[in-house]
Order: sequence, then C-alpha cells, then structure tokens
Amino acid sequence: MRPCATAALLVLIAALAGCTDGEARRAAPPLPGDPTRTPSSVAVTEPPSTTTTVALPAAIPVDWHPCDRPFQCATIEVPVDYQDPGGATLDLAVVRHPANHPDQRIGSLLVNPGGPGASGVGRVLRGFEVSPEVADRFDVVGFDPRGVGDSQPIQCGAAVPAFRATDFAPDTDAERTALEAAARAVAEECTATEGTRLPHLGTQEVAHDVEVIRRALGEDRISFVGLSYGTLIGQLWAEAYPTSVRAMVLDGVVDPGTGGATASIEQAEGLESSLRAMHAACRADPSCPLARWGGLIPGYDELGRRIEAAGADDSGVGPNQLAYAAFYATYDADTWPRLWDAIAAGLGGNRSGIAELAASFERLVPYTTFALVSCLDGPHPNGFAAWEAEAAGLAESSPRFGQVLANELLPCAFWPATGYQPHAVVAGGTPAVLVIGSTGDAATPYEAAVEVARTLDHGVLLTVDLAGHVALGDSDCASQIATRYLVDGAVPPPATRC
Repeated sequence: MRPCATAALLVLIAALAGCTDGEARRAAPPLPGDPTRTPSSVAVTEPPSTTTTVALPAAIPVDWHPCDRPFQCATIEVPVDYQDPGGATLDLAVVRHPANHPDQRIGSLLVNPGGPGASGVGRVLRGFEVSPEVADRFDVVGFDPRGVGDSQPIQCGAAVPAFRATDFAPDTDAERTALEAAARAVAEECTATEGTRLPHLGTQEVAHDVEVIRRALGEDRISFVGLSYGTLIGQLWAEAYPTSVRAMVLDGVVDPGTGGATASIEQAEGLESSLRAMHAACRADPSCPLARWGGLIPGYDELGRRIEAAGADDSGVGPNQLAYAAFYATYDADTWPRLWDAIAAGLGGNRSGIAELAASFERLVPYTTFALVSCLDGPHPNGFAAWEAEAAGLAESSPRFGQVLANELLPCAFWPATGYQPHAVVAGGTPAVLVIGSTGDAATPYEAAVEVARTLDHGVLLTVDLAGHVALGDSDCASQIATRYLVDGAVPPPATRC
C-alpha cells in the first residue's frame, strides 16, 4: 500500500467537526525573516551553512514565464548525481501561484503532495490551499520530483500489468513461480530504461533538489508543506539544510526511522484496524447491505474465498484487487458505504464495484515511480526466497493484507542495492515544525506522527480525530492552526486536539 496519498484525496477525506484547544496558542520563537519583506526577484543568496556533505551547483535564478494565468511555470536544472554536480543534469518542472496580496507577501511556500509519484505542479495548478490567508501572503510553489510528471519521468511500466495480474498471496508453487518471474520482469525493465540515473531517483536526492529550488527562488529561507510521502522529503531537507527552513508543516507523517518490514507491519495493523472500524460502522448502519453476512468482515472474507477459488473474472478482479478496494476505502470514511455495496454486489456475482475501487487505488500514483523510489529508500531482502521469508512475518501480523502489502514491492528484491539507511531525523537548528497526525489514518498511522514529533529537535504535535489520510483541507481546525503557524509562527499548546 502506498505510504502516502495524492493531493486529490484532500477533497475526499471525511469532514471533521470541532476543535478542542483550537483557539489557544502559545508564543513561539519568531520564524526567521521579516513577514513583510519581499525578496528581490533577481538576487540569489549564497547557501546558508548546512549539515550536507554534497556540493551544490551554482545558483541560477528561476526564469518564470506565464502559464495558465495567474500561474507561472519554469524548469530548474539539477545534477543527476550530487556527488558529481558538474556531470549529467535533469530539469525539474516547477510552478508558482504568486501571493494574492503582494504588498503583504511573506515569502515562498513549497508544496509536495505525496506519492512517491504525485505531481506537485499538478496539485498547485488544481488549486492547493491551506487557507485563503496563506494564499494571500505566500507564493505557493509546486514541483515535480525527479522522474515524476514533467521532470523527465520514469519510462518503465510496460511489465507492470502482468505483474499485477499475478496473485500477491500465492499458495501454490505455480503461483509463486509466476509472481517471481513477473516481479523480476518489472525490475529488469526499469533497469534497462532508466540506465545510470536509476540509483539517483530516491528521496535523498529529492531533498537536495529542494535546496536547489530554494536557492533558485532567491530566498534565504522558505516554508514547506509536505503531505504524506512529502513529509519524508521535508524531513530529509530539514536535516541537511536546517537554516534554510522558515517553517514546515508535516501532515500524514512518514517516520524516516522505519523502513522495510517495520513500516509495512504498521500499515498492515492500521489496515486491519480500519477494516474493523468499517465493519462496526456497517453493523450499526441499517442501510449496510451486508447484514445477512454478519457485516463487512465476514462478507469480505467470503468474497475473498470465492475469488481465490474461481480466479479473476472478466472485470479483472482477483485477490489483489479485493485488497486494493479495501485499501482505497481506508483513505476516506465517506467511501466506506461504497466498499459495503461493492462487496455485497460481488457476493451476488457482480465484481464491477470492486474493480472500480481497485482502479481508483491504482490511479493514486504511477506504480513504477512508487516502487522505484520505495526500493531506493531503504535496504531490502535480495532474491525471492529472502523476500518470502520477510513477507511471512507480515502475513502473520495481517492475514488479510500482509502478503499483498509485501509482494506489491517484490520487484525491490531484484533491484540494485541502495546505500541509503532509514534513520530518525532530528533536524537541529530549524524553527518549530508543526506535525499533524490523524488518529484514523491507515496509510500513515498516527503513531508515526507521534514518533516524528518526539524525535525532531523542535517538533510540535497536533492530533486530529479524523478517519482518513491527511487533515489539511478537511479539518477547519487543523487548517486554522497551520495558518497561524505559517503566517505568525504560533504553534499550538501541547496535547492540542482537533
């Protein structure tokens, strides 16, 4: 399952009513920079002192041009390999929505909507907004990470449909053989199409790209909003360049200290918990069509047995798609009744509703980008036998979802080794960082937000009682707190809940 949602999900998550302690604020150290200062559109500062060990290329001011008024577009050149900044380069696509009130402009707010694989350019063009006040006072800037969207996108993917047609929870030797061969084909295709740039498409490089963007914008410090996987980008950037951070909001938090099986076990447990919540809601709702089956969980399990026995039908629904449908429903409580209806229809012989939900999940981000970055962002077992051994632990933690979660990333087992090691991020030297965690988030469990807020040198946790993924845009309380933080530097008191 994706650790993160695309920004399109911001408009889907269930609405939240009320905020406890929402109006209370405690004073925080002022955010760096004069809130009324308007930096020169031409001057580029020298980089502040940082903890990074890579050599950054010379700063070149962004050459903006109009695109889809009032937006401005550009490209920013970055090295493929930061250990060789004078070598091959690639162009990052960027877009800017200038502050609505330029006379009150604070600075630039860089946005990443998640993924891996979501387009920051597309998200800003569709109208990303923390609040009208933030839009009035910040240039909102989006970018497509390397290999994504218009930033010289990853070319592989032809082998993915055949891989996804295999059973990710194999129980025969024939199914295991087919799964291994299909996963190997995905890895071999991407190795062939991406060539020498393949090892340099991970999040560590994207964090350096953020600093290149900051320098190209001509500002000493910028603000950052990361959603879901975007929170990992933000944390690694803050770790390497703490004095470049003016303010940072992390919503739907990825814990950089976990990786591989640990992160997947947390997700698997979160999915099982969400399934139980959907089951309880079904049992309490007279309109739920699964009453004759005893609720969602018995209905889900029965449909799973039937699909396993009969195989995929004309709609393309197999065991993986049933799990994908459940995954998609966890992002938004408003989608729960769609899952109930789809399972009831599936038990009646019509799997089209399951197919639609599964397809919605598969469209969240491009699979090859998601898989490629995930494979590069931490160590993993090498070879099918080692991968199966690790997947067995996930299956024990989550009999319904564990194998699907693990084997969705099976191509990693045939990927080149990565030198990146997941680690806790402290980011000493930044201002206060606002960390937002939703209690009902299965994609990025709430516990990750708690841990990140605890580990960061200046992390401040905001808890949102929300059944879904990512709070900004759906919780007025969270948006108000984020606005006061971004504009004024005010952070909420400890233990604040929305």
